[in-house]
Amino acid sequence: MAIPLKERTKINQLMAHIESGDFDANHVDLILIKLRQYSGHRRVFREIADFVAHADARTKGVAHESMTAFADAMRFFIEYNQGQNQLDVTQPFPAYVYRLFLSQSRQADEVHLKATYRLSHSTLIKKIENNFSLDKATKTYTIRPGKAGIELVGALQYVMGFIHSKPAFHLFDFHQEFKQILRDHGITFNEMALNKQLDRVALSILCLISGSDVMLPEGDRAKCRLGSESHFRILQGQRRLPTGSVTMEPNSFGTLQILGEITVIANGAPPLRVSYPVISSDLDPRDYCTPTLFVTDNSPNEFGDYVVQVIDFADDMAISSEFKLVRADSVCFGS
Repeated sequence: MAIPLKERTKINQLMAHIESGDFDANHVDLILIKLRQYSGHRRVFREIADFVAHADARTKGVAHESMTAFADAMRFFIEYNQGQNQLDVTQPFPAYVYRLFLSQSRQADEVHLKATYRLSHSTLIKKIENNFSLDKATKTYTIRPGKAGIELVGALQYVMGFIHSKPAFHLFDFHQEFKQILRDHGITFNEMALNKQLDRVALSILCLISGSDVMLPEGDRAKCRLGSESHFRILQGQRRLPTGSVTMEPNSFGTLQILGEITVIANGAPPLRVSYPVISSDLDPRDYCTPTLFVTDNSPNEFGDYVVQVIDFADDMAISSEFKLVRADSVCFGS
């Protein structure tokens, strides 16, 4: 789809602001919206643009698939690994387990699958799609008669034996697709100048996505929240681990990321709130957070004598005029 001249002019103006460094998160928001319908098969760019356009409740996309798979895996772990249930594919089982077969198969070690079960990712997924049937009345699945072969059942046991928490994507993937979309449509840009601003573009994206809701298949809501690999770092002293050993780690916050916060509802267990990284970046919180977000705590506790620094992220974050993360309430109402 060709971009109309009028829209190309607006995109060129937005790119000029970004390349010069004279931009804020609103400029990034606008260029995502402008390029969204022209992104073609660039899934990561489209995913982020869709988050901006539909921040109320995402029901599809890369992050939605990732969060659904993680929620399904945690529910399966509670109901089958920790619980008394044993999965028997010849008997009706919940629809989320079928979804989990597919998502786990996509992430499994393909070399092991081929060597042990003579199945690639694509052939295993095809077998799952062809060999299981859905009872629409009960919303349960069973394997078709005669299809429970040793290789298929063994492969399913293998892929269901671990839980993935791999991020859906890294913002480096967005940067690459962003530039490729511009090239696809013949939009001239200064790549060197743009590269210098990509960290600030990434920070804008993290801020724009933070606070977005994701609607999971059973109607449960998940939340995207801004966070870091570790929410605290040790400034001095050591902490005692549950094992009894002591450590000075973590001494770094790691990098900024979007966490998927999910409430897992499993039969026979209280609701369990879990979170894991959905979108990762290379941004150091110490470079991109205002000093007011860092809180030092030296309160004595049972885990040792140490001083920690904590990042006080809020549900809603904004970017200051100095291009640092701040709590949105401090921008709207004053600190």
